[in-house]
Amino acid sequence: MATIRYYLRTKSANSKIQIQLSISRDLKLRTSTDLVINHSDWSSDTNFPKQNNPENKMLTRQLRELSNHLLNEYNSDFTSGVILNTDWLKEKLNKYFKRIDEKVDDSIFLNYLVNFIDFKKSISSYTDCTIRKYNNLKDRFTEYQKKKKKNYLIKDISGKVLIDFKNYLIVDCSLMETTATRFIKNLKTVIFDSRNNGKNIHHQIAGFYTGTTNSEHKVFLSLDEIEKLKQIITLNKDWDIAKDWLVLGCYLGQRASDLLRMNKRMIYTKTDADGNSFRFIEITQQKTGENVVIPLHDEVESILEKYEGNFPPTFASNPDSNSVLFNRHIKKVCELAGIHEMVKGKVYNEDTKKNEIVETEKCNLVSSHICRRSFATNFYGNKMFTTPQLMAITGHKSEAQFLNYIGKTADDWAMQTARTFKELSEKKIKTS
Repeated sequence: MATIRYYLRTKSANSKIQIQLSISRDLKLRTSTDLVINHSDWSSDTNFPKQNNPENKMLTRQLRELSNHLLNEYNSDFTSGVILNTDWLKEKLNKYFKRIDEKVDDSIFLNYLVNFIDFKKSISSYTDCTIRKYNNLKDRFTEYQKKKKKNYLIKDISGKVLIDFKNYLIVDCSLMETTATRFIKNLKTVIFDSRNNGKNIHHQIAGFYTGTTNSEHKVFLSLDEIEKLKQIITLNKDWDIAKDWLVLGCYLGQRASDLLRMNKRMIYTKTDADGNSFRFIEITQQKTGENVVIPLHDEVESILEKYEGNFPPTFASNPDSNSVLFNRHIKKVCELAGIHEMVKGKVYNEDTKKNEIVETEKCNLVSSHICRRSFATNFYGNKMFTTPQLMAITGHKSEAQFLNYIGKTADDWAMQTARTFKELSEKKIKTS
């Protein structure tokens, strides 16, 4: 006959109550209930808590109820031929106390995030960049949990937790606020995905405003500044090549990772219904996997002609080194072009080991990303181009995303509309 006995293994103020299920003389299953009691409150005669206070009486009732439950489970599983071992006992205790397995239960946020990342990896349309940003989120949130000494369930992540996590990223990790905001947006994406898969989420999440990733300090090269670049003459071969790549980038609107791998095999010619021939370059963006087709501007054709139909040579065979060298050279090129306007922008402080917003000459803030932003900013608002046309080249998927990228606000929209109203009024006056 199966019997259950409780006992303590330590003599401390927080002794864990152990359980033994004796099935036969040779088969005794032992494990911890994880319930605790002060050793002085335990009766070695009854193997139950002493009945000296209400808490101990309640604990005794719980242990007796647990005994009855386990014996019922034993009888049911014994007659069904289930293997009875310590793992079986632990599983029954976990179910009885409604515990979760921290290693596999996907109601735990980090477990769900790992599954989310694994699923994204299995889908070819998700790029390495997308996978990397969610892996970064996993690493940051893991460190955050260590600091808080808590494993968060999905349903426990409230607006307050998001605010605290964002502050942790800014204060403890020395991230810019815009970068911290991107982490929060990505975290919300995972939480909403969990809701779509049947998980309960905190009621504050849906209406939580993460803040904007729009920075006031959007550095770009104007058309006049690009013209200055074209005029400089240098005997340094790398600087000359960097200048050509920079001008190309400002008219092709791509990230450096895509710009610097362009070649003439990507170019093709297409003729319209009127017999006009146009040249295009087609490329799949590495970061997003988006396929974009870009008509070749005269400025682009002029530089290609300089290299006998080819793009300029690169600085290194390794893509990462190539981008680093490009970034380094274009700062010098812009300095030589006299691009010294004082502007605010993000600069890495070697002493504090963090990015800071400072006022400095624009040439110091130039990086490879200025190509794409200059293209988008210079051609936005030009009546000859619609926003969807520009988005098709930059690869932005929504107009809101595009406008946030170039830093356009509601005031900019209002001013553009006001100018249009004025032009309509002037036309009306002229025709009346």
